[in-house]
Amino acid sequence: TFATTMTFLLAGSNTVAFAPNLGVQKKAHPEALIRTTFNTESLKLSSFDEDFLQDSPDQTQLRIQDLVDENPVLLFMKGSKLFPQCGFSSTAVQILNTFGIDFQSVDVLADESVRQGIKEFSQWPTIPQLYVCGEFIGGSDIMIEMYQSGELGEMIEKARADMV
Repeated sequence: TFATTMTFLLAGSNTVAFAPNLGVQKKAHPEALIRTTFNTESLKLSSFDEDFLQDSPDQTQLRIQDLVDENPVLLFMKGSKLFPQCGFSSTAVQILNTFGIDFQSVDVLADESVRQGIKEFSQWPTIPQLYVCGEFIGGSDIMIEMYQSGELGEMIEKARADMV
């Protein structure tokens, strides 16, 4: 059971939480209007806490399969397509952006089960990983080669037609 004393300072739209015994503290907003302290041990977690349990490996594989099936162009990457978190993911995003296609991305850094699960799903050890029309293409090195040869462009055009 997780129990700590939490203090909330409410000031307009700002809420600052303190959990001193966990070492989590933020400076109080100077316009704090209300201060409420309670013991979280008295809180009963409802069924929502089950939503935060980690998927089993099989559930992760099913979730990945659903993502691949539902998105004609899908990139599993570190970070987001607006803010890649590694050079290889950035390269993959730049290549896809040259086609002007609205592709979907999955940030593997946000979900450890997906980060590991995608490697098992594709039998490919590295991130990023590109899927086009449900087919695993490869990582940024393969994307570069296929971009230069024109093969990736042909696949993207097929995916674009499938999106319509």
